[in-house]
Amino acid sequence: MGAEAHRWLQCVGEADYDALKSADLQSRVSSSWRLRVRLIAENERGAPLRDSGLLWLSSHVLTMTAEVRDAVLPVLAGQGVFAPLRSDDGDFWMFVPDLCDALNEARSCVTRFSSGRVMYVRRYDFHPDRLVNRAAFRIPQERYLFCDQRVVDALSGESGVGFRQVWPAP
Repeated sequence: MGAEAHRWLQCVGEADYDALKSADLQSRVSSSWRLRVRLIAENERGAPLRDSGLLWLSSHVLTMTAEVRDAVLPVLAGQGVFAPLRSDDGDFWMFVPDLCDALNEARSCVTRFSSGRVMYVRRYDFHPDRLVNRAAFRIPQERYLFCDQRVVDALSGESGVGFRQVWPAP
């Protein structure tokens, strides 16, 4: 979740926004393609927002400065793709976690559209055996990034983004 008083990133154009929300984002950023973003450093009244190395862009990726990337890389290595972002405002990086079919739908509280597609998960339950050695992941049912305490601890010195516990640690 983004923190209101902190700087954040915004896609530059419609094509960038469409790419960010696309199902193939991870494969796109694995290539030479780069998402274009701009830094939002002031609120709507022109007051400066607080600086942070961890910047909000979307709920299914982590975006950060190169310094934060270097700090969290040992925890997230092999968990997804780190990709540089194109920006005139600084050296920013995005982490797109791997997709992991770990949601135990039978033990979760899931609301669906009439089509059967998931609308909302009110209570999460995950298959622990599918999360062995997994510090961060996404699930097919929703567009959120899930992470464990190792990621939260590695980012504990940063403000700008908050985490919410949705499932007890094993």
